Amino acid sequence: MSLRSRIVLILVVVVVGWAAVDNGALRVFARKIFESWERQEAAEDLARIHRRLDAELTGLRGQAAVYAGFEALARFAAAPEARFVEQNLGAAALERAGVDLLYVVGADGHVAWGLALDPDTRQPMRVTEFPREALATNHVALNFRADEEEVQGVLMTKHHPLLFCSHPIPGPDGRAFGEASPQGFRGPAHGCVILGRFLGQGLKSTIVREELEDSSHEGTGALARIELYEPSAEELPPQVRDARGDLFLAGADGLLHAYQKIDSLRTGAPLVLHVALERVIAARGKDSVNYALLSTLASALLILFVLLRVLQRSVVEPLSALTGKAVEIGRQDDTSIRVGMKRSDEIGQLAGEFDRMLEKLARSREQVVETARLAGMSEIATGVLHNVGNVLNSVNVAANLAARKAEDLSTRDLEMLVGVLNQHQADLAGFVGRDPRGKHLVPFLGELSRALDGQKRSIQEELRSLNQGIEHMAELVRAQQSFAGTKGVFEKAVLHEQVEAALRICNQTLGAGSGVEIVREFEPLPSVRVDRHKLMEILVNVLQNAGQAMAEAGVPERRLRLCISRPDARTARLEIVDNGVGIPPENLTKIFNHGFTTKKGGHGFGLHVSANAATEMGAKLSARSEGPGRGASFVLDIAMEEEPALAAA
Repeated sequence: MSLRSRIVLILVVVVVGWAAVDNGALRVFARKIFESWERQEAAEDLARIHRRLDAELTGLRGQAAVYAGFEALARFAAAPEARFVEQNLGAAALERAGVDLLYVVGADGHVAWGLALDPDTRQPMRVTEFPREALATNHVALNFRADEEEVQGVLMTKHHPLLFCSHPIPGPDGRAFGEASPQGFRGPAHGCVILGRFLGQGLKSTIVREELEDSSHEGTGALARIELYEPSAEELPPQVRDARGDLFLAGADGLLHAYQKIDSLRTGAPLVLHVALERVIAARGKDSVNYALLSTLASALLILFVLLRVLQRSVVEPLSALTGKAVEIGRQDDTSIRVGMKRSDEIGQLAGEFDRMLEKLARSREQVVETARLAGMSEIATGVLHNVGNVLNSVNVAANLAARKAEDLSTRDLEMLVGVLNQHQADLAGFVGRDPRGKHLVPFLGELSRALDGQKRSIQEELRSLNQGIEHMAELVRAQQSFAGTKGVFEKAVLHEQVEAALRICNQTLGAGSGVEIVREFEPLPSVRVDRHKLMEILVNVLQNAGQAMAEAGVPERRLRLCISRPDARTARLEIVDNGVGIPPENLTKIFNHGFTTKKGGHGFGLHVSANAATEMGAKLSARSEGPGRGASFVLDIAMEEEPALAAA
């Protein structure tokens, strides 16, 4: 057996075997104990919350008894008066009483006055279960019994569970109830007062906070939230409906969920009280088991220390030397360092392989650096070639047009004129003065001069466009120097002039003969500081893409809108909007990626290079589109220098 095999065998048998058996047995027995303890505490929490709800109902009962004891309220219940409402009732009365619902009901069930406030917003709200006009005689709040003076309980409403108490109003004769019915029910003789509190977020938060502040909870599960549900609520797990007693479920949210069925009213209609508890006890159980695991590992480490002392000379020292070399190489990032350990065992073989690996790594690093350099040069060259190709199309068109216009010069007419003059050179004066053809000589020369002048200007215009394109290509080539450490030249430029220059370069796809309607919406702006050639590179790429998108869409009326605006004091915005094929939403974040394209024969370089150029000159290029067939909009935001007046303000 090799040295490595012996070490692995000793470590696995001693550490893993001992720790696994000891900790596994402890987890099996400890988990049952802590789970039982946790459920016991959860049951006590359920009982406490239940008692707290009963205490809330008791408080409502006391407040309702105080309200019902006012003699003026008995008179108001029989004959409502607006003055009494202004002085004694209203939203302020609910705030003073700390309740969300207050109803004064007459003996016949009509509502003398009633108001319910949203527990969160404290705005008036309508409660379907408590109509504002009248309560039915069989309403739960009027379901008085002969052996009780009030009705109290929990009622599920469409908004929140409602804790309420209904108390009869005694009359001047001290009588509170009328005659009992054969079923044992009797109604209030002079009406009743109904007070209620919604179990909304505010009341639940108060209960949770007070439970957490209770010192008796120290060391047990901390209350997280409470809820009340009807048994058929979709929020409840299916097993809650069939549970006969308290039910405890561990949730995926890391909480222990306890459920208890309670009676909502004296009718026995059930509700489910849900309490969520932080699993503090379970966490302590895990901590205890983990502590035991650490104790086991500490013992294992002691054994390992003994083993290491035994194997110190044959294993530890060589491995320490090898590790020290590895750390030194990592710290200095120097692959020329070698271990140079001469041993015949497995550690010696490892050291030899380590040295050989470092040699291969050094060679690989050199290759990676060279490859990265070539890849960077390739990307730069690709971008430059792509942009030169865009401009070269326009240059080619301008050169062809200039050549055709040069061929169409009116030299043939001039040659014919020279021939006529040569025939009459002996008597030019007589030819011009007497010959009918000679009389047309001067007007003909004028027309010929104007024609030649127009053709000359047209050729000059094409040559200027040709020269501008050649200059832009030359600048694109010179721009490679920026990747070698030089910076672009920033100078002031007028945006609309730069747009017009780019349109002249792109006249092949956007010229007068292309069928594209160009709409200019230029807001007068001061000059902005930009790298002219990078700006021209961006404009040419975007305009070429717009022309290709409109041609691909095949729309009968191709329309290109160019907008220059100022969205804020420090930004100049240039927007190019076409009615072409549009951009799918999933591609809006991809179109500026290197190599991404959806066009046949496309390379995915133009927009990538344009976005980089915008970033390099401190601008931002973005795209928008409502989807395929809806056109696209490219927006270039350029930072403007702050105006002196604005800076002073």
